Amino acid sequence: MFPLVILAAGKGRRMGETKPLVKLLGLTLLERTILAFKEAGIDKFYVVVGYKKDVVSKHVEELKKNYGIDIDVIENDEWEKGNGTSVLAVRNYVKKFFVTMVDHVFERNVIKDFVESIDGKKCVLLVEKNIEEVFEIEEATKVKIREEKIIDIGKGLKEYDAIDTGLFFFTEEIFGAIEEAMRKNNANVTDGVKILAEKGKMYWYAKKKGYWIDVDTKKALKVAEKLILKSIPKKEDGFISFYLNRKISLKISSKLCNFNISPNLMTTISFLVAIAGSIFFLSGKYLYTILGGIAIQIASIIDGCDGEIARMKFLASRYGAWFDTVLDRYADAIITTFITYNGWVIYKENIIWILGFFSLLGFIMASYSRKEYELRYGEKMHGGIMDKLSKRDIRLFSMFIGSFFNMAFEFMVAIAILHHVTIVWNLWRKK
Repeated sequence: MFPLVILAAGKGRRMGETKPLVKLLGLTLLERTILAFKEAGIDKFYVVVGYKKDVVSKHVEELKKNYGIDIDVIENDEWEKGNGTSVLAVRNYVKKFFVTMVDHVFERNVIKDFVESIDGKKCVLLVEKNIEEVFEIEEATKVKIREEKIIDIGKGLKEYDAIDTGLFFFTEEIFGAIEEAMRKNNANVTDGVKILAEKGKMYWYAKKKGYWIDVDTKKALKVAEKLILKSIPKKEDGFISFYLNRKISLKISSKLCNFNISPNLMTTISFLVAIAGSIFFLSGKYLYTILGGIAIQIASIIDGCDGEIARMKFLASRYGAWFDTVLDRYADAIITTFITYNGWVIYKENIIWILGFFSLLGFIMASYSRKEYELRYGEKMHGGIMDKLSKRDIRLFSMFIGSFFNMAFEFMVAIAILHHVTIVWNLWRKK
């Protein structure tokens, strides 16, 4: 895999602080850039520093230590002349390489798609063709294209077909192009790209789905935060998670991500809240039943925070996903058992325990059958509405609503029937 050169030498006057160290949802812009590209498979990084180079270099050393990533710092004493000098600063270290600006934020899928498209034979710029989606278009660098090549580039273009995203792949040809531009008193990367374009040596690749943004101002920083948060909800989310829980959990996660709180800690907190809530059902009293319902719904909301923080801060892991799944099943079993006891206190009929077991079996099997499907078929189960109605968020919300009618048990059994029906339906449609 080709290395990534991160241009982090500028002053960032409009931001009002050292740009590489600006925090976005708990991570510095430099940290977020490195982790995003690392996820795309890049394992070697060069960070070009200039303004406040000692402070930025110290931060790089912290990142190397914390993440075990191969990062070299390259000093550029001519950074004030233009960011093209930062590209020239790495000419003795790289031949073919990716380049991005430290203040450009990309969705991970955008990076992965571009990285995988590169064959290493030509200079390529990732462009945005959905021009209406670009934030602060007047400040953006415009691109004129013809077939697969760029024919002109610059902020002042009157006619253009796309926008420069600030993500490049360069061969050694870029060094000569920037030097040629500097002889004309132009020292930015764009000036070097323009010369390559004039020679027919600059190509483009269109961004597909996903966001990107140039975080050059405080206002842009807020927009970047919204874009990241908007990208977190998953297609497989249940109806309650998507339309209710995420609205709350994302607000919580966006605050907690600024602290040293791990996703696994949030998983544990959610589990403990669920257990505490289930205990309330043991009394059989109406007030405590309501408190129990509220607690398990709160646990359901918090249960989304672990994954959200993990995605915001690039902390997702196989262990974390497994840990979450295991604790969820334990919590489901305890909640179901205690609500069954709540029903027995009210009705004093032995059939309550049979129905409770029937409910527990439905909840466990809904999760188990879904995981087994993914294992056997190598894909996510997309069963439409039926599948979404058998998700954990739905069953916990049903018990929450049922508690206000002092019918938590009845609501639990009803949603369990739906779980069993969904399992049978999924088995039938795949046979």
